[in-house]
Amino acid sequence: MILLTACSTGNKVVDVQRAEAIKGLLESQQFVVMVGSMRPLSAPTTPVSQGHKMIVRDGLVSCYLPYVGSGQNVGYGASGYKAMNFTSEVLDYKVEYPKDDRARVTFSVSNGDDTYRFHIEVFMNGKTTIDVDPRGRDAVSYSGVIHGLEIL
Repeated sequence: MILLTACSTGNKVVDVQRAEAIKGLLESQQFVVMVGSMRPLSAPTTPVSQGHKMIVRDGLVSCYLPYVGSGQNVGYGASGYKAMNFTSEVLDYKVEYPKDDRARVTFSVSNGDDTYRFHIEVFMNGKTTIDVDPRGRDAVSYSGVIHGLEIL
């Protein structure tokens, strides 16, 4: 019984430390989300190849993410490839903690082709969901894991 209590207490310490580390990444706007799957608006969830990521650093977001969907109001000559492959300034960055086990990050960006609203749900175990609402394209979601910038 004492051994189980000690193990349980140890896990809680690790969980608290991990949660504090994740909160620090979010508050400092210095993190990367390594993406493992994508869910387009009108298609099933599909795994993505290794190396797809979103980096938030120094007031900028760099997206290296696949995109599947159509553009409704995208300007003439707009690049489909550029849809989720860009670096742009982060606008109106906000972090909220709706529950003890998660954080919600929201911000907007404009990459020249489109304007995007990001809604990121970060669980304190590191699992992350990124919902992207472009103004002129179909919405898309990604699932991955948050990390510090040291993994780059």
